[in-house]
Amino acid sequence: MKPVLLIALLVPVVLFGLTAEEIVERLDGNQTFETIRYEAEMTISLGGQVRTKQFEGWGEGEDRAYFEFTAPARDRNTRFLKLGDEMWMWLPRVGKSTKLSGHMLRQSMMGSDFSYSDASGNDALKERYEAELAGTDTLDGREVFVLELVATSEDVDYARQKVWVDTADFIPRKVEYYASSGKLLKEMRVEGFERIAGRNFPTKVRMTNLLRGNTYTLMEFTEVELDADVPDRVLTRAYLER
Repeated sequence: MKPVLLIALLVPVVLFGLTAEEIVERLDGNQTFETIRYEAEMTISLGGQVRTKQFEGWGEGEDRAYFEFTAPARDRNTRFLKLGDEMWMWLPRVGKSTKLSGHMLRQSMMGSDFSYSDASGNDALKERYEAELAGTDTLDGREVFVLELVATSEDVDYARQKVWVDTADFIPRKVEYYASSGKLLKEMRVEGFERIAGRNFPTKVRMTNLLRGNTYTLMEFTEVELDADVPDRVLTRAYLER
């Protein structure tokens, strides 16, 4: 094989001395966690109208998460509990919990551009996608890796993702989410991060649902504790329905 051809074949696989798998591993290392406690604010812009909601929550691993809304008054005490592939929702005015599962988890959460799965997800990309390093690019003045991720099973919300990963801090500066048909569904931008517990954790994220039009949701974590001690009682149906 000619040397020039050999180099051409290697360029899509290794850049900056890193493979696609190594970049994904660093990306996962920044945005996934063992446990978390947080407070957050969600600003929803839809058709020129802006609404702000506040919530707080806990998470443990990929399968367990709890969060509840604290403001505004009409949303206060609306609660969610994720247990494995199921999510339970508690509405104060109803006085009982309702199970969300399957396609329902992909619906808009509280009128936002985030789905229930988006808001509660903590899955490592390396466990659900095969990655290909397409090259490098410049995004908003930052040098980025461009990754193409293809799902390895049908048990995911997005069949394909295209991710622009900062070469300096391994933050996903931009993510495009695609359906199996190839249709672009959503776009996510990380607009801010903080150095927390030894990782660059995204704390300000903008999500745009491209199927709705004239909409976006900005989620900002105002307080984050990674590797937090999660009380056993929190991640239970009893606590949800208290």
